[in-house]
Amino acid sequence: MPRPTPPRIASFVALGCLACAPAAALAGDMIDFETRPNGAAPGDDARLGNPYSLSGGGTVRFFFDANGNDAYDDGVDVLPRFEEVGEDDDGGFDGFASSTVGAGTFDRARRGYGAQLGRFFLRQPDGIGVLPGPFVIAYDTAQAIREFSGEIWDVDAGERWRVDVLDAAGSVLRTLLSPQGVGGPDGLDSLPWLFGFKDLPDGVTSIRLTFVGEKTDNIGLAFNNFSPTFAVAGSVVPEPSALALMGPATALGLAAAARRRRG
Repeated sequence: MPRPTPPRIASFVALGCLACAPAAALAGDMIDFETRPNGAAPGDDARLGNPYSLSGGGTVRFFFDANGNDAYDDGVDVLPRFEEVGEDDDGGFDGFASSTVGAGTFDRARRGYGAQLGRFFLRQPDGIGVLPGPFVIAYDTAQAIREFSGEIWDVDAGERWRVDVLDAAGSVLRTLLSPQGVGGPDGLDSLPWLFGFKDLPDGVTSIRLTFVGEKTDNIGLAFNNFSPTFAVAGSVVPEPSALALMGPATALGLAAAARRRRG
């Protein structure tokens, strides 16, 4: 079920949004992965195989695109798993290492962000290592998708993500790069990077999240709070002129300053 959207100050400034739209009401879908598509509670490490329904009609599906065709192929593509917050004590896999929360800690948000992370999020199918392919969010709906938003958690040193908005032919309609991850408390360790788009053109059929960082191993995806038909306030991509004025290092510095003021 949807839950109230908590403050997203660090994610807002890390994205470099100098002048975004007013706060959007939660008058749409919010997939927070606290329930399965049928409404039942998920289990830790359980696969997500079925799509979620959209309130305006249609569905949206999540998968790792193993063959690179931007479409879901049953038995070929790889399903994500639900991850419960906190370190797995049963031999299961974790989603991300929470190095700024405590040594040897996994899947924990920094202070003040626990409600935003919630109890469950989506992760890669196996442990932190190498992803089986880009993470794809595929729509099956007659609705025109004009906006959306989501969160990637724990963008660490050597990590970076590219978000592409695709049409049915696989053409890129819009694209966005995450900040380049940095280590330590001034980075996004155990914090969300909140991304989103508004005023999209006709023809949106899917969203592709591709790892483009420097790492070749020890990679994971922690994905949460996807709003398939509206952009949460603070997630909207700024104008190109605003982006040109703020590089990733500046944005991350502002994020750290915001956290210090909040703390």
